[in-house]
Amino acid sequence: MAADSAGNDLSAAKVVVTSAYRFAPYDASKTLNAALIAPTVADVKTSLATIFSKGGFVGLITEDGAPQDSRDADDAIKFHQPGYSINGKASLTEQFTVAEDNSITRQMTIGTADSTGVYHVTAIIQDGKWFCYKETVFKNGTHRRRLGVVNLTGNEPGEETAGKNTGDAWTIEWIQDPVCDSGASKYLESFVTPTVSSGSNTGDHHADDSESQPVAD
Repeated sequence: MAADSAGNDLSAAKVVVTSAYRFAPYDASKTLNAALIAPTVADVKTSLATIFSKGGFVGLITEDGAPQDSRDADDAIKFHQPGYSINGKASLTEQFTVAEDNSITRQMTIGTADSTGVYHVTAIIQDGKWFCYKETVFKNGTHRRRLGVVNLTGNEPGEETAGKNTGDAWTIEWIQDPVCDSGASKYLESFVTPTVSSGSNTGDHHADDSESQPVAD
């Protein structure tokens, strides 16, 4: 659908269908680069297999804890001449509420178990960096891919009400790291566009009906 006479295009509206988060322990010997998630990559699961070989998906996210991007920044530097400023240093974070208790959510919060299966808990956020891949699917068929390095900075366990899902509200911060884009970016992002009419060619890989869900194990 093209924009109407008023310049509005309903097919371009950002209506989210679903999202998925995949994490793995940080490994300085690995490299996160644009080629891994480029729109021309039809099978991102295969392209990321090595990076996330020791990780996994957090799985379900609660309905009322959907992903929320956020930006927090220092004050901008302003100059004597009107209209000139330099943005302050910013942090880019995401908040979402994980619904599942699985191996990767435990590893990132309470750590790993000993040989007897017991966790020796000293905190509910583990120190260290993590590789993160997020994929968001929009109603118009677009897949947004996001890849980078994060810290888990917040974990607020939900109330353990009988008969209800107990979610943990997480906050992650995207950080600039040498292994991601040679340290130039906080994260890499690409958009896989939906199928377009015959004769149109943007050079991108085009999503079809079989790609209505994010990459999964």
